[in-house]
Amino acid sequence: MKNKGTNTLAFKLWMYFVVFAVSLFVILWFMQVIFLQSYYSSMKKSEVIKLATDIEDAYISGNFVDLVDNIAYRNSSTVFIFDTLGNIIYTSNQSNTSDSDKISTIPDRHLAIDTSGVVEKILNSPNQKISYNLNVEKLKTELFVYGKLIPNTDACLVIVASIDPIDATTTVVQSQLVYITVIALMIASIISVFFSRRLSRPISRMNDTAKKLAVGNYNIKFEKAGYQEMDDLADTLNYATSELARTDKVKRELIANVSHDLRTPLTMIKAYSEMIRDLSGDNKEKREEHLQVIIDETDRLTRLVNDMMDLSKIESGVSDVIKGIFNFSEVVKSMTNNFKAIYESENCKIILDCPEELYANADRTKIEQVLYNLIGNAINHSGNDNKEIKIKVTTTSKRIKVQVIDNGEGIGQEDLAHIWDRYYKASKSFKRSNSGSGLGLSIVKNILTKHESDFGVYSTVGKGSTFWFDIEKASKKDIKINEGIDEKEQKEAKLKPKAKSKEQKNKS
Repeated sequence: MKNKGTNTLAFKLWMYFVVFAVSLFVILWFMQVIFLQSYYSSMKKSEVIKLATDIEDAYISGNFVDLVDNIAYRNSSTVFIFDTLGNIIYTSNQSNTSDSDKISTIPDRHLAIDTSGVVEKILNSPNQKISYNLNVEKLKTELFVYGKLIPNTDACLVIVASIDPIDATTTVVQSQLVYITVIALMIASIISVFFSRRLSRPISRMNDTAKKLAVGNYNIKFEKAGYQEMDDLADTLNYATSELARTDKVKRELIANVSHDLRTPLTMIKAYSEMIRDLSGDNKEKREEHLQVIIDETDRLTRLVNDMMDLSKIESGVSDVIKGIFNFSEVVKSMTNNFKAIYESENCKIILDCPEELYANADRTKIEQVLYNLIGNAINHSGNDNKEIKIKVTTTSKRIKVQVIDNGEGIGQEDLAHIWDRYYKASKSFKRSNSGSGLGLSIVKNILTKHESDFGVYSTVGKGSTFWFDIEKASKKDIKINEGIDEKEQKEAKLKPKAKSKEQKNKS
């Protein structure tokens, strides 16, 4: 089992912050203590080489004495200029000397070095340059000697610079770094604890709130933390909470209403079956009446089960949309004629306003289901005395728009946004429909959504409602291609019987 104290976000943020601070100070210690001497030596040598170039230019120009003395003083070095025979022409501490003594001293150091043989080494070197370190054991110091032949002259330049050990400086730096490290780590620990708690506290609150949500408490709200990412997460979780609450409500209503729809016909089927058994078994007229009730209730159960299965397939993605080119005008006319035949005896008038030869690019079977549900819904909710349903089809350059208009009781504005939900009407006052399952509009919504179609409804209470949707209109090019495919299929269908007869002859 993991230790919760060391596995929390606050602890890990604190640990990462401290490790980062320690890493910085380790690097600082290495740079300021261990590599300080080597870095200093390298920098000093680079400066000497750069000074040699400046002195060389000044010597060639002829005005170099003041410059050389100034450079030598500022850089704790001694500058020699020899001729090619090894005679000293100039030193930074003994100007214009003609002394042939090859022993010279460095100012302020009283440190003697032997310069004999330097010129010979310069002249014999491949690029006429030399550089080397010279240790002076007596004073425990180190000198850097750099020499070169001055171009286009008979003179050699030699610079001797002191590279003193910086042990005293290193000791001071180490002492300061100890205090700086301790103080900085303490400050880093305090700051890291503050920020880690500040960052982890909102997450802990969200976790506690999420636990309440997990047990079905939807009366909660995720608090924002003042950080963009966490605020976005809080908004998302709050939205998810509201959707879960709504889904849970719909689920409970669906179970209650489906149970009601199932219980009522089952009760009636059982009751009328018992009546046939006990009372009307020998009375043909009564028996037929009771059997018709059983048949009607069985049909109602079948419609309910089929609608639930259709909706489940569409929502789960099992029933995919397969688009194709088809004559939409023929589909609407056929659907209208079917409803006229069913409802002509119920004083129901269906009016169709649709252009001729209108082709659509959609799933024909599913669009037929949409039309069936919308027309059936309009008939069920139209006026009792004079049912008039109008189906109006209009087109644009790319879309086909269908409107199903009824003269029924209408829908209130507060209900329009929810009528596409399953059994939404049941949330107010459940009224058992004589022909519908309560799932028709939800099926319509899912089919049209999968077609990426626009759809909607506008209604006036007491005057009626208009349900509408649009689908993709087939282009002339698509229609010609589709007609060519149909002709090819017809030819293949005609050839198949002939081919079969030839095979039969061969077998005989």
